[in-house]
Amino acid sequence: RDRSVSRGLGDVYKRQLLAVIVILAIILTIAIPNVISSLDKSRRDTYVADAKKFLSMAKYEIGNKISKPASGEIVRLNLVCVDNEDLVSDPDGNPYDEENSFVAVVRKDDVLVYYVHLMSTGGKRGVYLTQKENLDKDDRITYVKNNIQPLTDAQIREVTGVNGSIRVCQ
Repeated sequence: RDRSVSRGLGDVYKRQLLAVIVILAIILTIAIPNVISSLDKSRRDTYVADAKKFLSMAKYEIGNKISKPASGEIVRLNLVCVDNEDLVSDPDGNPYDEENSFVAVVRKDDVLVYYVHLMSTGGKRGVYLTQKENLDKDDRITYVKNNIQPLTDAQIREVTGVNGSIRVCQ
């Protein structure tokens, strides 16, 4: 008799353990994608914050060390042109591309307009060339793209809407 009672209790414990495992599996199935999504959103927010930081550094350089663009001209400040020790690597741990990351400054109706293109080495991820104001919008993380490539002068002219010369700070 004692053995059958022990066996019965063992079966109950096994069923309870199985139920706990199933419940934990369901919770993990729901939680893991949410955690991954939150981590990705946090990384994208960091890319945007880095792009804003880069813009601030470039704004300091324009007018202080580098002359402002003339009407119809684009001034391109590569990352290497600014004091970039705060922008060494992206949120994924890859170094930023100092030659192909840049801020483009144009003069439109006598107002300076800033654009930023911030990419990691190898173009894994970054902020594709966009106007400064877009980085303050609610959908700002949508400007963080994967597989970003270096831009040609023609692409920069197209996005900025300025067809003039490009003066590059290196």
